[in-house]
Amino acid sequence: MHKATTATMAVILAAATAGLAVGGKHRERVPDPQTDFQAYTAYRLRQHLPNIELINQDGRKLRFYDDLIKSKIVVIQFMFTNCDQLCPMVTPNLVKVQRQLQEQAPGEVNIVSISVDPDHDTPKALKAYAAKFHVGPGWQFLTGRKSEIERLRRELGVFDPENTTFEHMNVVTIGKEPTGQWFCMRALNQPNVIAYNVLLLTNRMTGSTGGKPASAARLRLTAGK
Repeated sequence: MHKATTATMAVILAAATAGLAVGGKHRERVPDPQTDFQAYTAYRLRQHLPNIELINQDGRKLRFYDDLIKSKIVVIQFMFTNCDQLCPMVTPNLVKVQRQLQEQAPGEVNIVSISVDPDHDTPKALKAYAAKFHVGPGWQFLTGRKSEIERLRRELGVFDPENTTFEHMNVVTIGKEPTGQWFCMRALNQPNVIAYNVLLLTNRMTGSTGGKPASAARLRLTAGK
């Protein structure tokens, strides 16, 4: 997991060579990196956001890119309801983060929790888990096909073939899809630290970081096949 959070953006862009727009059949115009490098970066990173089908805690089918990520600011967590190690600490911590975000940027940030044990975590199990921790609105708990969730984890750089269950637990992936700003943080950071870094993406806050995430590791989006 350490290696997955330290690669540079240059490696990301070099690996991202796909030419089709995510979630659509038509080609997306490729921005010119000489005139709009941020748009070009966002375009290339978008190729690593597969539009897989997931089902939320209410039984609703959602597409990862089209419904959960596109044009949004998101906090992504991988979890499973039977986890008795870090998950019972991470989820309450993120509940505190969500409350701070709702106070300072209501409705602007979505939290997405995806099960790594979809065979067990039915929508009913996810709904009970969400109720247990009193999560607020705007937080999706999702299940789906195990192979597709593993593919998603590879693309987001949170998949370790030597530890396929537990490496996800103390990491959150935070991003602003329209601008291609993505980074990882420890999920057990202080809630105010996580919330501060997320709020920087909303343009509601400025600080000594110049608008860049503080105390956050850069995200490696792999060229997963």
